[in-house]
Amino acid sequence: MIPKFDTYYANLHSSFLVFDKFLSFLKNEYFNGFILIEGNNKKDYMFMFEGEPQSCLSTTNAGYKKISPVEFTSLPAKNSFVSVCQCVHEQVDFFSQINTAKQVYSIQAKDNIDPEKLITQCYKGNFTGYIETCSTIARGKIYVYFDKGNILGSMNLNKKDYYFEATPDEISIQKKLLNTDINLYKLSPDVRDKEKDLLSLINCYEKIFKLLEAQGKNRDFPSVWRKCALELSDRFIFLDPFAGEFKYKNGKIDVWEEVNINMAIHGIDELVHLIAKRTAIADNVIMTVKNRYLNLLADYEIRQ
Repeated sequence: MIPKFDTYYANLHSSFLVFDKFLSFLKNEYFNGFILIEGNNKKDYMFMFEGEPQSCLSTTNAGYKKISPVEFTSLPAKNSFVSVCQCVHEQVDFFSQINTAKQVYSIQAKDNIDPEKLITQCYKGNFTGYIETCSTIARGKIYVYFDKGNILGSMNLNKKDYYFEATPDEISIQKKLLNTDINLYKLSPDVRDKEKDLLSLINCYEKIFKLLEAQGKNRDFPSVWRKCALELSDRFIFLDPFAGEFKYKNGKIDVWEEVNINMAIHGIDELVHLIAKRTAIADNVIMTVKNRYLNLLADYEIRQ
């Protein structure tokens, strides 16, 4: 269940929006959060980090399913409404992957489980996922979200129009969990292993850089990539050669660890294609390497 966050824009009618320009505006704002389209009895989400699309989800009877950014941008239809909610990047990372959540445990109220011990177990187990209580008339359905064992926030379906509470009172949460049926949902560890993904993706783009460098050996390659990086730095700040957050030297890529993986990979991907264009190298040279990483690149919405 994706909650509501601070509203950036609320219920904009689709007939008044030029959607491509609206996306460009959010990109220029380096927006963090998600766009929500509501209409035809469903909801569709595009999560963004610093103005760049991260993941798109659509509601179904079975939950959430992942859709492509291209599919999302074609969704706004007559009589649909567009809202924009703002949140921090940890919340973007978490809720953009909510579609991977699988039920791993179910507890009945009759089991008399201690809510304090349950939360402690989630903490010690480095749990990433959420606790869901079954709906009761008195208290409403409660969701408690955990990121690496820490409480990320909570939501009560009876309060504030599904509003996300980022600083929940743990004692209050324990009381809400007491004597209720509880389900635990865990986010897929495969999707969340971003450190491993980053190493593989950096390896992919190091190979591409080496190919571009070899085919442009009569040029000053360090100068070429820096000029291209500077050209893209208005959209991908980390690429600014003077910032020191991205480097390529001796066949190795170095990216500052604080740069979001999605931002890093989308920026580096645009950089290699721009280098190829500036040096008159065909894109199919890049594809000889990309073809070995197609599934991983698709997970991060990288063009093929």
